[in-house]
Amino acid sequence: MESLTKQETNAAAQKAVWLLIAVAINALELAVPRLPFLPWLKPGFANIITILWIIRFGFKDALLYTTLRIWISGFYFGFSLFTFSLSLAGGILSTTVMSLLWITLGKRKLMGTVGLAIMGALFHNAGQLSVVYFMMAQNMRLFSQLPFMFGAAVIFGGVAGALVPHAARIIDVDYGRSERISSSFNSTNQKTAFGDKVIVTFTFLACVSFVFVSNFPVLTISAAVFSLTAFILNPEKPNIILYPLKFYILFLFIACTHLLFSYGTRVEALPFITYEGLSAFIKQSLRLWCWLQAAHILKRFHFHQLLFSALNKIFPDKSSTLEAGMIALEHFPEIVRNVRSREKTPITKLLLKPKATLTLYVEEMKLGIANIIENNYDKTETIP
Repeated sequence: MESLTKQETNAAAQKAVWLLIAVAINALELAVPRLPFLPWLKPGFANIITILWIIRFGFKDALLYTTLRIWISGFYFGFSLFTFSLSLAGGILSTTVMSLLWITLGKRKLMGTVGLAIMGALFHNAGQLSVVYFMMAQNMRLFSQLPFMFGAAVIFGGVAGALVPHAARIIDVDYGRSERISSSFNSTNQKTAFGDKVIVTFTFLACVSFVFVSNFPVLTISAAVFSLTAFILNPEKPNIILYPLKFYILFLFIACTHLLFSYGTRVEALPFITYEGLSAFIKQSLRLWCWLQAAHILKRFHFHQLLFSALNKIFPDKSSTLEAGMIALEHFPEIVRNVRSREKTPITKLLLKPKATLTLYVEEMKLGIANIIENNYDKTETIP
């Protein structure tokens, strides 16, 4: 990536703060309990930043921002082909619809931020449900969840949209020494070894192929191989063998979908379960296990560098946003530690008083993020 101008560098710093705030909001929402039959359902308050991004930087830049936010969140919170596809489909569809509505209606003052957020939430849920149908459970009964999703989109989207104007007043940051920012973060220029590219490509294609594999022995062996490989690559983490169990809510969702809504030969001891449903549940669980363990292989062989290189080619005129993504990826672990060290926000407080809770949260995150980034540059200056 070419060196940035002073104006682009200032934009990169601003975008990095916005991006990290959005990811920090995602981290806050992880504390919200999930329902086994609606594991992807969450308040979606990070959509506030998406709407502001569309208004401030435009449609194409917002698509890149959405991709970066989803990747950075998944990179640290648990990447897998399924969860990445789930978030990306919902995020890209939502961002596209909100951008088009803003261009056609919003700029003409025919639709406000509340309407944008509701439509964004609705299409986000629709995109995710489509991925769930094709990748996890090709069962038409899944679409019976649409009324629940529509209701959630109206409630959570309406609240998020109402908070957009308020959030716009508190998230801007001015960097007086922004000309120094890009020097430490031109990581997209790093070359990825050919061997790493081969392993990443093979792993990714293997993950995709599992969607079409229904052979039980093949899926079982694949799950064992992926788990063993993850352990070999991370010998200091023996518990990594059982890493997928952290995502038990997804396995519960698979169980609810396949065991409770299946047709075929009934199991005598459990008449509400069929042998066909039980077989589908086991196979889909093995696929998910492989996808989750693949995260450790992809991380080990620098998948993020390949992703950023690809995005740099797709969005050659968005250097400041890509630079913001590298800054955010660099500092995200510190932000997560900051979030976890804070006093826990009661879920009831977040849901009953979203404006006051998110205002305080975003203000603290903004100051914390700005300080972390600024301190990093101060340290860089002292290096001879």
